[in-house]
Amino acid sequence: MHPSAVASAARDRGLDGIAVCDHNAAGNVGALMRAGRRLGLGVVAGMEITSAEEAHVQALLPDEAAALALEGRVQAALPGRNDPEAFGLQVLADENELVLGYDEHFLAGATVWSVEQVVAEIHAAGGLAVAAHVDRETFGLIGQLGAIPERLALDALEVASHTPLAWARRTFASGGQALLCSSDAHQPQDIARGVSFLRMEGPSFAELRAALAGRDGRALLGGGWPMEDLALHVLDIAQNAVEAGARSVEIDLREDSATDALVIEVGDDGPGMSPDMVDQALDPFFTTRTTRKVGLGLSLLAQAARAAGGDVTVESREGRGTTVRATFGHRHVDRQPLGDVESTLMVLLAANPGVAVSFRHQAHGREWRLDSRRLEEEVGGPLASPQGLAALRAVVRAGEQWLAEAGPIDARRAGGRPCRG
Repeated sequence: MHPSAVASAARDRGLDGIAVCDHNAAGNVGALMRAGRRLGLGVVAGMEITSAEEAHVQALLPDEAAALALEGRVQAALPGRNDPEAFGLQVLADENELVLGYDEHFLAGATVWSVEQVVAEIHAAGGLAVAAHVDRETFGLIGQLGAIPERLALDALEVASHTPLAWARRTFASGGQALLCSSDAHQPQDIARGVSFLRMEGPSFAELRAALAGRDGRALLGGGWPMEDLALHVLDIAQNAVEAGARSVEIDLREDSATDALVIEVGDDGPGMSPDMVDQALDPFFTTRTTRKVGLGLSLLAQAARAAGGDVTVESREGRGTTVRATFGHRHVDRQPLGDVESTLMVLLAANPGVAVSFRHQAHGREWRLDSRRLEEEVGGPLASPQGLAALRAVVRAGEQWLAEAGPIDARRAGGRPCRG
């Protein structure tokens, strides 16, 4: 996890920006920021501070200087010194993979600060305070305190495991708090396992602050797990269609427990593909994209479908558009979770204001629909505006909640809490 390895892994997985939050330390923040600049990756300075109650709170900070100043106060509040034989060496490295030294503080320990003082210190440093991995039983605010204190001035909450976002919103953020999804990576291969989608001008601290607060047209759109959520496969297909020239996209999700089938169809009015291109589209090494990838592709969707007893078909005619159809065994043990439909629609419509999207989701004998053009008429403006995004979020959330109320709760697939082994 030296700085250049982290930056390279984030860039290779298609991320625009990351936040680096080492435990009770910021000594490697500057090197990672420089490594990120070299690769065109935005890096927000941060730290994960352990309170006296052993709850983790992330500090997202304006710059390296603010991070180092807060680090000095944090480490003065850390009792003891590190035992390398028990906890390993705490390496300080530069952006060129050179070891500069070792941090001798007991970074695995807890500060003497209460949770309230941790948040106050973060805000005094000009930062944002985020309750880390609130879905975890260890080192999360809820796991350590039993609840999130009502008057704790948090700027956001974070889920970092595979807790479904719809369930997390109802359980942790029912008051409308910003809810981030992140990888909580401790190894390069774990980077981007969980991501957050934000509407911003660029991946900077100032833009992040505005997005979490929902100011100036910036917004937190959602999140998910790109390699595992089927809803993000849908986003990938739809975004590919838009980038190819489609001006309208139709998305159809059908869940039929009686026939044990989950069917996903995405159709567009784009330029279409020749038979040879259709064959190539399922090749994992083929892409027509020139922009940053979401990180998926039809080949991965086909792999996911076949693993769950289904398959993927692509019908396309040049000049007439394309339809992708994926089938899955609904109860198949290897079927990936549907994921967060809200994030998919929010990102798709926020990023493509000129595209008409028709969406339908059937499940448990119920059905709800969304027509983006009709919703724009009701809002009186584009859905990419703050008012439009708020209306879109409300409609999607109400529709998905209505479907969930009609069916059994499946922890990974229908928005419940995952089992813990």
